Amino acid sequence: MTAVVPVAAAGFRPRVGWGQFEAAAVAALYDDYAALLDAGEYREWLELFVAEATYMVVSRENVERGLPLATIRCDSRAMLTDRVDAIIGTQFFDRRITRHMITAVRPVSLDAVTLGTTANFVCVETLVDEHSMIHSAGSYDDCIVAVEGILRFSSKIAIYDAPLVPTSLIVPL
Repeated sequence: MTAVVPVAAAGFRPRVGWGQFEAAAVAALYDDYAALLDAGEYREWLELFVAEATYMVVSRENVERGLPLATIRCDSRAMLTDRVDAIIGTQFFDRRITRHMITAVRPVSLDAVTLGTTANFVCVETLVDEHSMIHSAGSYDDCIVAVEGILRFSSKIAIYDAPLVPTSLIVPL
């Protein structure tokens, strides 16, 4: 399998047209992504991905150096399902509340079936009896396809800006 490295994620990418994709539908996909994660609805979150989807969380430093090393790498929805199973049933961690804010969703590539998008994200995390803190901030480098008229991610790469994730990475970015 070839390593997936985000394309020009650290630099500006010119906007392209939305093509056959509706901007409102793409915005709704991102809104659902954030809402499902923040509600802890991880099984429903999985449905936002095609079966052969790639999901990665990688540092900006590795992207800029062209290194394929990722903090999280799942090469299919089945691998994502294993991660969700671990979050729900086998890992032990302090209860946390997350809030994902996603902005500046932009179309940056388009072919016959795939829309490439970038977006910015901030994930705020609150542990019980603690102040809220910024857990991570960065950008997404995504590919979106329509499956039977419903938009899904075929690739989602979360590129975090800090050299390290400040606490454990439990909830997906």
